[in-house]
Amino acid sequence: MNINSLLNNTLSNDMGIDIGTESTLIYMAGSGLVLKEPSYIAYDIYSEKIEAVGTQAKEMLGKAPSCIKIVRPIFNGVISNKNMACQMMHEFISSISQKTVLKPRIIASVSMGSTQVEQRALCDVLNEAGARDVYLIEEPLAAASGAGCDISLARGMLIADIGAGSCDVASISLGNSVIGKSTTTAGDSFTNEITKYVRKNYNMNIGFLTSEKIKKEIGCAYPFDGIKSMTVYGSDLTNGIPRFITLSSEEIRDIFNPLLLQIADIIKTTLEDTPPELQSDILEDGILLTGGGAKLHGIDRWLRMETGMKVFVTENMEECVINGVGAELAKLDIPNNQTTKFYYSL
Repeated sequence: MNINSLLNNTLSNDMGIDIGTESTLIYMAGSGLVLKEPSYIAYDIYSEKIEAVGTQAKEMLGKAPSCIKIVRPIFNGVISNKNMACQMMHEFISSISQKTVLKPRIIASVSMGSTQVEQRALCDVLNEAGARDVYLIEEPLAAASGAGCDISLARGMLIADIGAGSCDVASISLGNSVIGKSTTTAGDSFTNEITKYVRKNYNMNIGFLTSEKIKKEIGCAYPFDGIKSMTVYGSDLTNGIPRFITLSSEEIRDIFNPLLLQIADIIKTTLEDTPPELQSDILEDGILLTGGGAKLHGIDRWLRMETGMKVFVTENMEECVINGVGAELAKLDIPNNQTTKFYYSL
């Protein structure tokens, strides 16, 4: 261990961060995963006082008075409300970080589709939240590493990381993404489609949390062994009176199909644009699915049928990216490490 590495390990709390549309996860060197909270913040619209962050803020959705606004400062995987993102991250980091001589170095994951302006906005947020240096790593690279793959090998692999705001697909070799593509068709798209479907077909309005619950309980890409059903409460659009309906897993599967086809198309396009030498490796090894969207029932079986390839899902799919980001912390002081890109310094 060189002197710089020794000083950094002793005098600062270096951390890895995965700031997602739905959840924020923080990994601290020497401690592992120390925070997993919804990416929500609630504030008073008049005084701008922060009322709650994380789980407490999310639980206020649809229940808070009109003077309290609940927002997700991350949209489609990138910063959409810089001020609220800064305050949210400051609260998260302050809750788990101890006082040290040096401010922490931070590695953050970024979507394949993010622009340099969006990446700079993320770095600014982390700097204002307390970072000394900021490094970035593409989400598919982090996801593959966090899933236990050796991304340094001269062998092609295809990763599809399906988050709430974006789906990032990349072919990887020698520790870098060879071809990478991103789409905003992801977990939130499925949730929003349920809301629109119920509104159009049942003339009833339901909240985001209700749609999210439907997706998790009876949403599927491939049929369940038996048809599942769920009673849903909402308000009638005609008279505003509360009522309930019963939804089946089969009708939810039907409305999910067009979105699933979009995800399959970006996977196929990424594979088509990948060099032939790497295509053969991928065809042999298959596709790895990570991210919270990979929890959708039967999505691996559906993609297997749609692409004709082997498809694998990891057990800790929601934590693959943050585990990969955490693994990169140990490599910060290794010369010529090309997986993480140094982006910002005070």
